[in-house]
Amino acid sequence: MQTGLARRIIGFAGLPFLSLITPFLFLPILARVAGADAWLAIAVGQSSGGFFALVVALGYNTVGPPMIAVSAAADRPRMLARSLRARLVVWLPAAAAAVTVAALVAPGSHRLEAALMALAMTLTGLSSAWFMIGLGRASAIAIYEIAPRIVGTIIAAIIVLAGGPVVWYPLLLIVALVVGVAGYAARTITASDLTGDGWREVRSVLRANRSAVAIEVTGGAYNSLAVTFVGASATAAQAASYVSGDKLYRIGQYSVSALGNALQGWTVEAGSAEFGRRIRRSFLMHLTLGLLGFAAFALLGPWLSGALFGAHVAIDQTTALGLGVATLGIALGTSLGRITLVGMGARRAFLASVLLAACVGIPAILLLSSAFGAAGGAWGLAIGELVSVTAQASSVVWLRRRAGAFIVAPHAGAESVAVPLGD
Repeated sequence: MQTGLARRIIGFAGLPFLSLITPFLFLPILARVAGADAWLAIAVGQSSGGFFALVVALGYNTVGPPMIAVSAAADRPRMLARSLRARLVVWLPAAAAAVTVAALVAPGSHRLEAALMALAMTLTGLSSAWFMIGLGRASAIAIYEIAPRIVGTIIAAIIVLAGGPVVWYPLLLIVALVVGVAGYAARTITASDLTGDGWREVRSVLRANRSAVAIEVTGGAYNSLAVTFVGASATAAQAASYVSGDKLYRIGQYSVSALGNALQGWTVEAGSAEFGRRIRRSFLMHLTLGLLGFAAFALLGPWLSGALFGAHVAIDQTTALGLGVATLGIALGTSLGRITLVGMGARRAFLASVLLAACVGIPAILLLSSAFGAAGGAWGLAIGELVSVTAQASSVVWLRRRAGAFIVAPHAGAESVAVPLGD
């Protein structure tokens, strides 16, 4: 069992992590070659597009893996097809909104790059990675998620180093994402699966996933949009500095997300008999990862941001500490919220925690970054994460005492299934 868990973590944490950090093949080049305005524009596009990608994803990143893990094999292709139909409907208005926001916030000389980057990021909401995780197929993630992005990013880096325009990066990323999504869909589902009952099921999917969407979008309001908020409220120099810290923070966030991907299906697949023990192990692993992230920021943050992106956009120690606390917070929140509360069927409690965090975190980022620049933005983000973790921990303790034990919800992640905790 220990060997199986280790293989699962390597496959479903390691491979998605490689996919998520692929942009770091390009970002150090961008920071040094293209200038601060292009650096900020690409970051604003990533921030805006990343937020609206959460809308497009319709909550499947949160509820999809455990739902697929416990579903019958014959039902799975139709479940993927239903999700794609609904997400394609949502993608068009979400992409338009992301492009508009990025173009308005980005420096005037690089609005096109920001808009195209935002468009590329919204396409990540169409990814089927959650489906592959639920199936337990790490190789599919490597083929359809990682390889196209790495190829596109390497080509873009070569072009920019040769003196070409930065706009090639988002353009090639768009191509890579479309190839990956379309390729996996063609392999997994048939044309009849995709058409199904026409588009009549879209409304039922939107209704069934409403709480999961609210959870991801609300959390993204103070996390994914942090760069956009700081860019709108701080000076350009401070915003550029925050961006370099944010890129390091995303490594920590992606590491946590990858570990969560590996453990989300694992915690529920054996039912209630193993759920309590498995979520305790999940918590310890996430706590360890969070503490490592905090220590990395505290000890290496300013030096590493300068070494990777240049001294002109390096973060200071106060900013590094704030981002380290935020990394610890998101690690604990992944275990307590996305894994434990979702596994117990307590989506409303999870939603309440992220709503509370957004209500506190968004004003904190705006006010503190306006007053203290990059450091204020980092600590505003940390405050939001700590509020979320505190609320989630309180909910887990209360629900466990109410039930008398940790109980996994049947078909964890399926909105339509009654759960035993009254939530």
